[in-house]
Amino acid sequence: MFVRATSGEGLMATGASNTTASTAVIAATAAAAATVAILATSSGGVLSGAEAGDPTPADLDAARLLNFATFGATAATVTETKEVAPAQWVKRQADIAFSATHFIDWYVRRDTEINAADPKKKARASFDQVQEAFWAAALAGPEQLRTRMAFALSEICVVSFQGSTVTARMGAAYFDMLRARSLGTYRDLIEAVSLSPAMGTYLNIIGNIQADNDKTRRPDENYAREIMQLMSIGLYQLNMDGSAKLDAQGAAIPTYGQDDIAGLAKIFTGWGFWSAKPTSATFAKPRDVDADIKPLMGYTAYHSQLSKTFLGASFPTYSAWTPPAGTTKSVGAYQVAGLKFALDTLANHPNTPPFMARRLIQRFVKSNPSPAYIERVAKVFVDDGAKVRGNLTAVIAAVLSDPEAWPSSFGEFDGKLREPILRLSSFLRAFSAASESKNYRLPYDFSPAAAFNQAPLMAPSVFNFWMPDFAPLGSAIAKANKVAPEFQGVDVLTTASYANKILSNVQEQNWGNKDVTTTYARELALTDVNGLVDGKRLARRLNMLLFGGQMGDKLAKRIIEVVGSTTIAKPTSAQLTTLNLNRVRNAVALAMVSTDFLIQR
Repeated sequence: MFVRATSGEGLMATGASNTTASTAVIAATAAAAATVAILATSSGGVLSGAEAGDPTPADLDAARLLNFATFGATAATVTETKEVAPAQWVKRQADIAFSATHFIDWYVRRDTEINAADPKKKARASFDQVQEAFWAAALAGPEQLRTRMAFALSEICVVSFQGSTVTARMGAAYFDMLRARSLGTYRDLIEAVSLSPAMGTYLNIIGNIQADNDKTRRPDENYAREIMQLMSIGLYQLNMDGSAKLDAQGAAIPTYGQDDIAGLAKIFTGWGFWSAKPTSATFAKPRDVDADIKPLMGYTAYHSQLSKTFLGASFPTYSAWTPPAGTTKSVGAYQVAGLKFALDTLANHPNTPPFMARRLIQRFVKSNPSPAYIERVAKVFVDDGAKVRGNLTAVIAAVLSDPEAWPSSFGEFDGKLREPILRLSSFLRAFSAASESKNYRLPYDFSPAAAFNQAPLMAPSVFNFWMPDFAPLGSAIAKANKVAPEFQGVDVLTTASYANKILSNVQEQNWGNKDVTTTYARELALTDVNGLVDGKRLARRLNMLLFGGQMGDKLAKRIIEVVGSTTIAKPTSAQLTTLNLNRVRNAVALAMVSTDFLIQR
């Protein structure tokens, strides 16, 4: 059975006959886990040394890189990755062919299947099918970094189905767009984000009308504000190392003010749904086929022709505008030129490199990067070595290659709390999850707090699931002036829910239904001379796949102890099979709820 563990160990499992967790016990453990500080761990001790077939140091390094940059290490990807430097691995990933329309193709196919299965009800695909497409790519797609990067960008350039009119089709197209541009340039990314129907719907770009001749109202400022605050330059002027620039009184200097928001908002007037024959009727409603997934187009009648000043830059009135050579002067060309001017201004702003550097480091490696780490990555954003600014492939290579991502030892506040999606995906990939239907049918919605409290494109607000500067109130993290963004989603309910769900997944060897199942075949093969699963060899394998070599010695000893205590005298052949399965499940259960796993380093 599962029993309360000592502080910092999560849950421990003992016994072979009962592997059902007590909700009361889990809730009690959750209360402690919800307030635990980031703890330093160390590998070695009982994990040192190895038998033939056990993970090597190169295997552990490969798994650690994969746990940073993919949806979880697998035995196969570890073999492919070991002895490959992070930057070289990133280049290989960037070169992998992928479907640029995976999400929308999946949605359309599943929509047809669902409707055909129940035509009388006119059943249609929904948000669930977008999540299916996500899990298919996350669990089985070879383009792991591309999808992982798109997922990170979806938490920076947030679009959500929650509390909005963004449709499932729009969300599918948005994720396709993020995947296609996730390893391109930042400048291309923010243009595609700005012209996506999903963002246009979510932050009110679509239907935004100029107020040139009406001084009693202003264009909608929602997107103008959020693209600056959340997607490019942030609230305060930054040094290259991410620290705030200070005025003579020692106060942080705001990056922009209300006038900047108002000036930029004019740029985002007059953008509406694509149409072959645009009219006022198509401006704010998709009427043409695929208008809800194609990039927005300009509607000149609704675009402001006044001057637009923001962030110290000015774009002239239409009457004073001189078009580029070879371009005929028109309001349409003026509107497009204005958008280019605005996005160039944001992409070239001195804040953007350190802002994006910190965001990506937090999403992939650690919550509290040093100023030096931020600056090194920011410099690559400025110039990738070939004078290309905002090369996201080079930037993520810098994030994953930096010495600070590979320290010889860890400080008290190093690492990051794993996001719930990445906890589940790590489990599923480590144990060879496969979908019987090939459709990755969901057992339930993963986004509620009573489930995993996270699902793709289901953030509760434009500020994502958690803020980058969040620290638990009154915690050691806050007192040390550090942050732990993902802890914003942690409380007794969410921690208990995670424990309940993941322990059930471990026990039932699936993700909540029998469509997506896992196997412990390789773990069950780690037997000793008596045919019993060997606790030490099992701990070493889990240390590789789930921990990337960062399992603490205390946890390793507990796993070995628990495996050893899961036994019966003189088992029959059938009993030995069950006994070994319980040994593996107990070890995996303990690993999945341990602090060493939850805090990724």
